[in-house]
Amino acid sequence: MATEKRINWGFQIWLFVAVILTFALHEAGHWAVGELLGHEAYYGLNSAGVRGAVPDDHRLLITAGGPAVTALQALVALALVLARESLAAYAVLYAAAFMRFMAAVITIMNPNDEARLSLAFGLGTWTLPVVTVLVLVGLVWIGARRLGVSGKTNIVAYVVATLAVSGVVGADMLLKA
Repeated sequence: MATEKRINWGFQIWLFVAVILTFALHEAGHWAVGELLGHEAYYGLNSAGVRGAVPDDHRLLITAGGPAVTALQALVALALVLARESLAAYAVLYAAAFMRFMAAVITIMNPNDEARLSLAFGLGTWTLPVVTVLVLVGLVWIGARRLGVSGKTNIVAYVVATLAVSGVVGADMLLKA
């Protein structure tokens, strides 16, 4: 079991990077599905999709591509946490959960991927966002227990992840301006 002594600012810096990489991987999931389905896809820091008319079934698959990649990221990271007690993997796991949590919060103003899928399946706006966040936070909890990560460390991680998300969203807005 890892101890708090092993968790230092290097972990928090890696978490910051992991959040940025999580955005890149998530958006790459949307882009890749769009390309695989034969559409002209675009890719940005905080958005990806396809241009032109898209059949509804393709739109659903493209929408699901990002969350699917993020879920896979979380599962692989948890496996590494459990098998190798990897703090780096814990940061990647935390980043995946945090990203989808923040996306769910934004659903209040603009439905996120899971909310759009939930609506498309007739489940209401909040079913899939809430389930996704609960599952991912549950995985983080499992990882934290395995590694002995304290609540204090997770609060600092929350602040670091918030700064990283703000940086990605802000940079994306500047690049689009």
